[in-house]
Amino acid sequence: MGHRLGIVLAALWAGCTVTGGRNLDPLSVVASPAVWPTPQVLRPGAPPRIIAVWMNQTILRPGEQWRGKIVASTNVASVEIRTESFSFTADRRGFGIFAFSQNILDVIPQYRRSYILHLIARNTHGEADECRVPISIR
Repeated sequence: MGHRLGIVLAALWAGCTVTGGRNLDPLSVVASPAVWPTPQVLRPGAPPRIIAVWMNQTILRPGEQWRGKIVASTNVASVEIRTESFSFTADRRGFGIFAFSQNILDVIPQYRRSYILHLIARNTHGEADECRVPISIR
């Protein structure tokens, strides 16, 4: 009986993801493209898309500034940037263009570790596209 319950719980947990999402290589997000892609024009009800992600660094240290840019489809209403320890929204600069800038303050030792950063783009209907990037706070 316990084994069957474990299988059921594992199946339920596996189905509880926000989106399918995709993993990005940390080296690819710190390399700024020579030519930035343009936002993909999509109707408001179409599924949103993250097209490109750039960050100035994926290893964060106190006293440094962390910046990033996200290019998405034009129907993206918001981009949330989060881990299990923090969450904020990127500023919308135009249709499909988002950016953020955060000053990394002093971090207590318990939070100095590796995280999976989730970048979640949502349209006005609540549909989401997600990218994940490994980061570290040192």
